[in-house]
Amino acid sequence: MTRFGHAQVIGLSEDVDKALESERESMMKAGVDADAIRTKVRTLREAVVAKNAVQESQKRQLKATTAELEGMEDELYLVSSGAVDTMMAAVGKTSDAAKNFQRMCSRIRRPEAPAETLPVAPPPK
Repeated sequence: MTRFGHAQVIGLSEDVDKALESERESMMKAGVDADAIRTKVRTLREAVVAKNAVQESQKRQLKATTAELEGMEDELYLVSSGAVDTMMAAVGKTSDAAKNFQRMCSRIRRPEAPAETLPVAPPPK
């Protein structure tokens, strides 16, 4: 099924609800239980709105948790790399042990720098 936006689906259900209300008598005469359909539409719409509120709350929580985690990871990196510096100083910065300690930080891959955007010359006139 094609995915429609939340607002689109809610809007459709509201329009259907209004149409069922305004055409109730003619639908009942035709043997269609407009009240039952309206009840189902309203019940489902309320459930969707409630679930959407939960999802939006979880998104906000996830963003906050992500920011907190990234801050903690930054602190862990700084403490760990500082410990490597301390260990290197303790064993002598030019020693074989210090070179091994230095490799611990070198194994971490640095994020790639964004590609440089070159200016584009205007077309000749």
